[in-house]
Amino acid sequence: MPPNDSIVSTNLQSIPRRWPGRVPLWPAVMLPVTTLSTWAVVAGGQALRGLVLSGLAWLLALPLLVSLEAGLIAMMLFEPMRGFLRRAQYLFLTYSDSDPIHIITPIVTLLAFAMLLQRRKLEIFRQTPLAGLVSILGLIYFLQIFNPLQGGLTVGFSGALFMLVPVVWFYFGQTIKPGFVETAFKVIVVLGLITSLYGLYQLAFGFPSYEQYWIDNTEFYNSISVGNVKRALATYSSAEEWGRYIEIGALIAFGLAAGAANLISRAGWFLAAATLTVMLLLTGQRTAMFGLILGSVVLLLLSARTWRAVVGRVLLVLAPALLIAVLVKAPTNDDMLSHDESDRAGSVLSHTARGTLRPTEEGSLQERFKNWTWFATDLVPYRPFGIGLGGTSLGAWRWNSEMDLPPIDSYFISTVVTCGLPTALLFMWILMRATRMSWRSFREAEPGSSEARVWRIAATLMPVLILNSLFGNTFTLYSVAPIGWLLIGWISAEYLRKVAVVNTVQSQASYAAGVGAEREQFAI
Repeated sequence: MPPNDSIVSTNLQSIPRRWPGRVPLWPAVMLPVTTLSTWAVVAGGQALRGLVLSGLAWLLALPLLVSLEAGLIAMMLFEPMRGFLRRAQYLFLTYSDSDPIHIITPIVTLLAFAMLLQRRKLEIFRQTPLAGLVSILGLIYFLQIFNPLQGGLTVGFSGALFMLVPVVWFYFGQTIKPGFVETAFKVIVVLGLITSLYGLYQLAFGFPSYEQYWIDNTEFYNSISVGNVKRALATYSSAEEWGRYIEIGALIAFGLAAGAANLISRAGWFLAAATLTVMLLLTGQRTAMFGLILGSVVLLLLSARTWRAVVGRVLLVLAPALLIAVLVKAPTNDDMLSHDESDRAGSVLSHTARGTLRPTEEGSLQERFKNWTWFATDLVPYRPFGIGLGGTSLGAWRWNSEMDLPPIDSYFISTVVTCGLPTALLFMWILMRATRMSWRSFREAEPGSSEARVWRIAATLMPVLILNSLFGNTFTLYSVAPIGWLLIGWISAEYLRKVAVVNTVQSQASYAAGVGAEREQFAI
């Protein structure tokens, strides 16, 4: 055995061989970063924005090196913050129509799709029961980018950012690990709670100067006003997006509470659901409120295993609804206008209550029906194959001065206008098939299992997505549309797995029955 001195000497000699290889790495990395940062600050706002957005793009793309699921989580964390970051850039920039922040997620999405396509090849386009239909829908969307009626390729690609890119998440949904959706559900609830805190700040203290600057300069965004006040946006790009996101979050939280294994978890998820419901009231989004009501009813009815239980739950829902409709008086328009800037929450709550309790008396709903009638009688008959994917997007108003269409506020009607009625019917057929698959899968799942809990939430969300597509733009919202397509892809893949398992079990049972019969016959 060597003496201690030789051991120390050997260790000391081994240190320099490792250390010189590590030291130069820090200057090699930090020197370009600090140089670029200093240059961007000196050069001005545009350069600084470019550097920040490039860094964000890298941060979203790097998790893809770990796994597809890690990349999806990164994008899901970014999307609810996109609106806030978009407005925060005006701390060091003057207002401009261009918002390059909107291309970060599409770039990362297409990168993830290219990686998936390289690994799975063309089988992803027919891998699951809904894959073929979604692929046809995506192909139609792609071809409509080049429709000359919308005013040019710039308008078409603008529409693709809203309608085509989110469809890619369907293929992610049919590829992810089966348990990832439950993780995504929990992330949505937590993000809904965190981002809504900023919405409370906006209601209580108003918009910070940089957000007010954006509001004062932005175009084509009049829906922020409610009476004499401006509704909060939280960290989202619009009040509609905030409302849709926490509507989904509240339903997920209710579903997690209903299927929780212990009392503490159930209480925690129920508290989260109640908090998001209160936040939803403060968004002033009536369609989201009706979606929450519909989802709550579906969630309640799905737990009924007999027709008697279904009838009992229907009566349980109808009793308070009738009492509210008869006894509660909806606020008038004058009540809403009586609130000033010092009572933003009161104005928004009056707006929500008025639209929820007396929806048919709302001027906005009547105006919506009027616009839809005009589209059905004066535009669609003369453009049966659509006016182009970006025909109803902001790009059409910005880059095509001849395009002067009234607001639509319906993804289904928008699809009719941009891509034709058959395409819109195809989209709704995909949603209805996914709804049917989720309901059947929930019924076949083992009661009380984690699988049943996730399927119950999925079966609850699908009718809500259908409603919000008829009376809203859910599948064009930055943080909501990818969730919808991801869920549909997961439903399609998991339904196929369940069918394969059932067929295998039935085949084994048939084989066992046949072997038993042969043995019995041989014994005789």
